[in-house]
Amino acid sequence: MNETSGARAKRLGWGLGLLGVLALAGCTGSLNLPVEGPDGSVAVVLSPAGEYDPFPEGGAVWVLDPAGNRVGDPFVPGEGQAVQVCDGSPEGWLLLVLDTDEYGFPVGSRLLEWAPGRSAREVFACPDLLLSPRYGGDERVLFLRAEDESATLWTLDRETGEVALLQSGVLAFLPAGDRTFILAEDGTFSVLGGEELPLQITCGDECQMTILFFSQVSLACDATGRYLAIALDEEPAIVRPEAERMPTLYLVDLVEERVERIATPALSPAFSPDLTKLAFVGQALDRPIQEAFTYDLASGEVAPVPGSAGALWVRWGSTGLLAAVGEAPTRLLRLGEGTWVDLIPSFPAP
Repeated sequence: MNETSGARAKRLGWGLGLLGVLALAGCTGSLNLPVEGPDGSVAVVLSPAGEYDPFPEGGAVWVLDPAGNRVGDPFVPGEGQAVQVCDGSPEGWLLLVLDTDEYGFPVGSRLLEWAPGRSAREVFACPDLLLSPRYGGDERVLFLRAEDESATLWTLDRETGEVALLQSGVLAFLPAGDRTFILAEDGTFSVLGGEELPLQITCGDECQMTILFFSQVSLACDATGRYLAIALDEEPAIVRPEAERMPTLYLVDLVEERVERIATPALSPAFSPDLTKLAFVGQALDRPIQEAFTYDLASGEVAPVPGSAGALWVRWGSTGLLAAVGEAPTRLLRLGEGTWVDLIPSFPAP
């Protein structure tokens, strides 16, 4: 991988985390990542023109079947609200709706459950900014709650609406099977309600902000809980003249207690459902633009994904690899059986 990416790569991705933090400082929502449901359908926020935008201004939640066809009517937030798709279940989708003031700053958060053809059901609301809501099993929802200059991890009972504080000083949490990994403010990892892991990262203020707002981009774990993939900004070796920091992707094997550097620059790690590969966005030395790559967990081989030039992020669903590629408009693609398919081939305005 190339340690000094070109201007177009910078424009497309390496500033993605910082760009998102700056956008939130002004602030309507987080990175617009699609969520795949158990049946292979995808829920995503699309612009009023029906296009995909990593940081949409306005728009509504549409559900697309595996072929990209619209399913029912969209969820349209109210005036002065922004919406993010957070998770999926057999019953529908978990949405985070932010109430904003006249300047676009969040003044309240609402957690809703919704499916096309059904009215949205509010399961929780509060005046604070909520981050990374996820289903936690056993009729629970886990989420981070931003309070002052820190974040706390909470659990919500979907039936009763009762909430309970689980842990303070949390930067990110990652569900993995029947366990949930916790990244604390001091850079240590632990299992929720269990032991501390033999793993620690360096978390400066900038790193903390990026992880807090973009935990889905910076961190990933496989379903068994054996592997953690961590993309971190490394300190440059050349300090004068000032050199740009580049995100480096590490693979942590918690069973063998070893760490392997996978690539620099690299971000957006995602494990395959069959637990054989790790996908990520990176840039090779001889290529002019960032693209998607896969790392084989058994052989250690890294290979580019054909047709992914200009990739912004990747996610791995049950029906194939999802990716956002290009600019204005950004294409939303699914890779299945070696062929990329546009999930929004020609999406008309609603």
